[in-house]
Amino acid sequence: MRLSHIQNSRSPLRLILASSLALACLAMAASTAEAASLTLYKNSLQTSTGRKNIKQFNGSARCDTSGTKSFRVEVGKKTKECAFRVPYPGRSVGLGATARLFESTPKKVKAQTYLAVSIRQDTDGSRYQICVFPSGKRFQLRKIYPNGKIKDLDHGKAGKVGGFGEANRMFLRAYINNRGEAGIVATVNGKRLSAVTDPRGNELEGQDTTFSIGNKRSARGAKGSFVKLIGTAPDPF
Repeated sequence: MRLSHIQNSRSPLRLILASSLALACLAMAASTAEAASLTLYKNSLQTSTGRKNIKQFNGSARCDTSGTKSFRVEVGKKTKECAFRVPYPGRSVGLGATARLFESTPKKVKAQTYLAVSIRQDTDGSRYQICVFPSGKRFQLRKIYPNGKIKDLDHGKAGKVGGFGEANRMFLRAYINNRGEAGIVATVNGKRLSAVTDPRGNELEGQDTTFSIGNKRSARGAKGSFVKLIGTAPDPF
């Protein structure tokens, strides 16, 4: 009886240890998956040569660019978004960029103006996109369809999101498996803000990667800068 009592008293402990071990294994697997990528493209945007490699994606938008140590952007009239193509295309890719939205952005557009990184982008506007809003320190991870419909994959407030004039190191990746599922991870300033799976990753056929400043209405007058572009791909080994 006494032995039986001792064994039964230990069973909850065994369950706790087993659960802890399982969680540790899952965390290790997630960490390994996060690190299983190769850096294939880098551009500091701090040289004239590096900046010349970047071209405007949406040619009809009115976007002024300048800068000597960064890629500066000012959004012109009748423009919702100024997006710029990175010469690093692909279906399973990641893109990182460090961006700032300047305090000099007009007050009337500040609240809804975002900084963004997009992958799997097509000329029809479809893409995956991580947006950070310095106003309110918010983020939104979204899937944009060819017809303009937006699917909110995740959103919320995050203390890691920088305010006006502060750096936001954004990174977005979507790696596609052989079943057409997209594993999407978004981080800002070193903190993972979202990790989701899109079972219909093959719905997006674009292969361009871009960074942008935008607003759902008009971003006219919005000003910001970008540096340190990093392109990644899955590590096949």
